[in-house]
Amino acid sequence: MKAIILNSGMGSRLEELTENVPKSMININNNQTIFSKTINTLKNFNIDEFIITTGYLKNVLKDYALNNFPDINFTFVDNPVYDSTNYIKSLDYIEDDITDDLLLLHGDLVFDEEVVTKLIKSNKSSMVVDSQTDIPQKDFKAKVVDGQVKQVSVDYFGDDALACQPLYKLLNKDWIVWKKKIREYCDEGNTNVYAEEALNELLYDKVSIDAMDIQGYYCSEIDTKEDLRRYQDKFGE
Repeated sequence: MKAIILNSGMGSRLEELTENVPKSMININNNQTIFSKTINTLKNFNIDEFIITTGYLKNVLKDYALNNFPDINFTFVDNPVYDSTNYIKSLDYIEDDITDDLLLLHGDLVFDEEVVTKLIKSNKSSMVVDSQTDIPQKDFKAKVVDGQVKQVSVDYFGDDALACQPLYKLLNKDWIVWKKKIREYCDEGNTNVYAEEALNELLYDKVSIDAMDIQGYYCSEIDTKEDLRRYQDKFGE
């Protein structure tokens, strides 16, 4: 299994915290950054390659990763137009030759190890949802029908919407189909949308993704200082 971790963005909503480091390198406690917590969690699973997309301050992140995790097999994929595109373009730069199942996640996610355990145990492509979390106003929601994700959008507020997070387990066959659609979007210059826009075109007939309900286990992005404070308050850090 491989892991793709998206780390190209500028993290501007964290203001001065990301002046000198990428968002995933901000400290969440005295001992760990978002990035180190992610790697320390995922290295407990059978992942043989960590594909890290980079952009903003790419060398800072690369040096940090290699110096702190010398035994991890990293592949760095740079998005040279990170400041004018969304992460759909970062995914487009990843080589098309992946033959394994994979985990796909945003680099600003912090999550319990139990969340990954649930994903890994699934024999289907799955996305994290949480029925015990209030529907967010600005973040991703999933339209869930009979346990299947049928749409992922920040703008969906239907009765069947659940809070969700950009953390996926993807069977290789589903990744290949999604990656092809991502390439079509980027070839058409449609690079300022979420990659989930491409996925939404596939969810009814070409790609099947289970809604993996983590039921209150922690999994959340740290996009803002408020997000960081909430995390630190919850865990006393």
